[in-house]
Amino acid sequence: MRVATWRGAARFTIDDAPEPVAGPGQVVVGVHTAGICGTDVHATQGLFPWTPPLVLGHEYTGVVREVGRGVSRGLVGKLVACEPSYGCGTCPACEAGRVSQCPGATRVGGFAERVALPASCVHPLPRGLDPVTAALTEPASCCLAGLEMFTMPPNATVLVIGGGIMGLLTMVLARRRGARRLVLSDPLEERRRTARRLGAQTVIDPAQESLRERIMTLTRGRGADVVCEAVGKPELVAEALTLVKPAGVMQLVGVNPKGSRLPLDLWDTHFREVRIHGAFGRGTAFRRALPLMSKLGVKRLVTERFPLARIEEAFAHAAAGRGVKTAIAPGEA
Repeated sequence: MRVATWRGAARFTIDDAPEPVAGPGQVVVGVHTAGICGTDVHATQGLFPWTPPLVLGHEYTGVVREVGRGVSRGLVGKLVACEPSYGCGTCPACEAGRVSQCPGATRVGGFAERVALPASCVHPLPRGLDPVTAALTEPASCCLAGLEMFTMPPNATVLVIGGGIMGLLTMVLARRRGARRLVLSDPLEERRRTARRLGAQTVIDPAQESLRERIMTLTRGRGADVVCEAVGKPELVAEALTLVKPAGVMQLVGVNPKGSRLPLDLWDTHFREVRIHGAFGRGTAFRRALPLMSKLGVKRLVTERFPLARIEEAFAHAAAGRGVKTAIAPGEA
């Protein structure tokens, strides 16, 4: 079978690899759609601590082709959404359901024609959910895991900085968790239009107007109840902190480069009693996110799919910020 191997920088090779085999308790999945995550792009830019050669891709769906001993044959032929990693099962992180923090986690890259996974990592798609939209379940579960860290205040105003896939998913999930007013800031008009379609009452172009002035006007000088930075830039995190109301919540959604530092006015943060939350990975939220995917209005967020052989072009497309979500379709020519 073919896999796309990341070789460093923005270079990939298409390689032949051994066919995966379903061991005891495992399944083999033929990959249908695998999304390109911002962390995948950041890795190719030297901004995320992954080391090549590596098969990337951790947002994928597919069809179960084979099952191993102890797995029901009723799964064969089922469309499934895949959790792309599994832990050792015995460390404190695994016991807490935080597989992403397991030091012995196994990550199975989805930029491949087929993958082998534990049966516990694959979840049949709910009726009416297509495999392209379902590929957004992994990023949606990461957003949901972050929002579940706190109780959404009544009638909350939620500001999301960044209208990429993580920002848009955070926004629509915040609405489901009780947010009353959704505000999204992004310099790209296409993303602001998408945010409006998904329910944002206010969209802001930070290149044309002061984000701070607009937010303070909207909130009568208090600031937003919840501010979500969904880009992963320290300077935006610093700005976001100034836009949180007293006793409000600052949610780190975007992943900043390792080693990033933030000059922080500790007196101001202390005085305003701002809570800062960082959620890394999906935690236990994948199973809760999957049944929501057909209800969020996100069906059209995967705006481009490329065959495996064009993965370098796909990464260039994603890195340029075109569309919302770029994906790989390993089974297509």
